[in-house]
Amino acid sequence: MEIKDKEIHINRGDRLLFGFSIDNKGTDYIFQEGDRLKFSIYEKKGMDKPPVLQKEIIPIVGLTSVDIDISGSEMKIGEMTNKPIEYWYEIELNDDETIIGYDEDGAKKLILYPEGADLWYKKSKN
Repeated sequence: MEIKDKEIHINRGDRLLFGFSIDNKGTDYIFQEGDRLKFSIYEKKGMDKPPVLQKEIIPIVGLTSVDIDISGSEMKIGEMTNKPIEYWYEIELNDDETIIGYDEDGAKKLILYPEGADLWYKKSKN
């Protein structure tokens, strides 16, 4: 997994894990009681449709960062392919403020690279 200028690159089925903080006019936002972050992944050009994956994260009160942690099994989105697939993502705070998302620079991309089929393991288990 790698993040390049808000663009996430990851293999299908790998764990997505990164620390996240919110810039609050030059200082880090301090998470408050009741704060929730929502990380959503959408099909490319599909922001008007339900997300293919959505995860709510409850930050620890008083901290300035939180881990966004999506398991490998949750990251098995879409069909297995032999080419990278582009998705779009956003991060919202409390359902009323988009922190990272589609803006004047365009969509925030998540590039999902192919995962190899694990046929040997399944075959050897039988």
